[in-house]
Amino acid sequence: MRIGPGVLMAGIALGCGRPVATDQPLVLTPCRLEGLGMEARCGEHLVFENRGSRQGRRLSLRVAVVPALAASPRPDPLFVIVGGPGQAATKAGVQVAEALRDVRRKRDIVLVDQRGTGGSHPLDCEDDKEQPLAKRFAPELDLAETRACLSGLDADTTQYSTPVAMDDLDEVRRALGYAQINLWGGSYGTRAALVYLRQHPAEVRSLVLDGTAPLAIKLPLFVARDGQRALDLLYADCEADLDCRAAFPGAKAKLAAVLARLAEQAHVATVTHPRTGAPEGLRIEREGLASVLLNLLYVPQLAGLIPLGVERASHGDFSVLVASAEAFSGAVSLSTGMFLSIVCAEDVPRISALEAAEQTRGTFLGGEWLARLHDECAEWRSAELPASYFDPITSAVPSLVLSGNLDPVTPPVWGELVSHQLSSSRHIVVPGAGHGVTSLGCMPRLIDEFLDLPEPALLDVQCIERLERPAFFTSLAGPSP
Repeated sequence: MRIGPGVLMAGIALGCGRPVATDQPLVLTPCRLEGLGMEARCGEHLVFENRGSRQGRRLSLRVAVVPALAASPRPDPLFVIVGGPGQAATKAGVQVAEALRDVRRKRDIVLVDQRGTGGSHPLDCEDDKEQPLAKRFAPELDLAETRACLSGLDADTTQYSTPVAMDDLDEVRRALGYAQINLWGGSYGTRAALVYLRQHPAEVRSLVLDGTAPLAIKLPLFVARDGQRALDLLYADCEADLDCRAAFPGAKAKLAAVLARLAEQAHVATVTHPRTGAPEGLRIEREGLASVLLNLLYVPQLAGLIPLGVERASHGDFSVLVASAEAFSGAVSLSTGMFLSIVCAEDVPRISALEAAEQTRGTFLGGEWLARLHDECAEWRSAELPASYFDPITSAVPSLVLSGNLDPVTPPVWGELVSHQLSSSRHIVVPGAGHGVTSLGCMPRLIDEFLDLPEPALLDVQCIERLERPAFFTSLAGPSP
């Protein structure tokens, strides 16, 4: 992703049926989703690009249903809304469906590529294709590339906002014949799920939010602050770990020195590509490295490589950080045009220069990228939303709010905020976890229990307390034995 530090919130082979008219049931045919160990059923559903006028271009939304294993499944499926913004549910959502196998025994799991993503008229930019390693360590925002992307898109980008997409989702619900649904949202998908809840409250039976990103987060604004918190926790844990402290004395100071050196002069090197084995020239700049560090903090297993990677980088060897960055980027794919359509409509216009300076001052990310994102949004054509859209979303629908204590972009403070606004909710903070906790430990079982009996106060969450940060790598061989 080349639109800002980190992924602010993460090829599918589908045998789909022909698109159907919006007033007809959605026809599904057997298909395979990459990474899913069972057959799904797929189809396409037509919606108007401009839902208000109901005229002009129609978009074909890609829909996949992972059918329940039970002969008589529960009538209320689980709809999965993924993050980014800009990820495709039929790709990123497969991981959720795989993790929630207990849910699949009794309920269908429904994946809908949000308009502008995946197989639903994606707003892809040229830069969304596989990038050379050099791109990962350079400043990410490029105004010329953004202009070229916008001019090349066959879309009215003002029609690709969250409230419009959630009306699409409800239309899919009706076409599939479900009366009430359960919602799982992850990262940006938590915001989308909350917007769906506000627009279609009677249709929501329960809500699971993993890594909460409410409208109050103004998506890019607090990334530097929250990322700094995660980095500080990592180095505090390294200092408290006997093996990590012995292997990397003064680890945090070494990172500051590496960043300061790169601020003065970029590091130029030739490295071996970790996947292809081919040599590749690399120019590592301060802002690019800071963005890579933020990405690694999403995943505690990768974050455990940071002290080792920085130690080697302090001696001019960036190979560990290069390989780690490639491992992260290979797991994340999104539509940059869709990302810009969301954040330029819903977040960036509400960020003042004073706020940006206050929230980025003294952080390893800094604030230059946020200023450039503001320039990007000034060029992008995005929706204009009413002031009421940004009001807090309140509800009494049973809700499970999940946070990873080590999350660098949606830490527990945001889950606590949303939990206070959902009167029948419970906020669970998972120790040792980063961005996204649904698949960890006993969490799949707890989610299944909650869906069966949506009384969050009755859940026994003691099993979560046993989770902890993965061990730090003290060498390329792994953690100390």
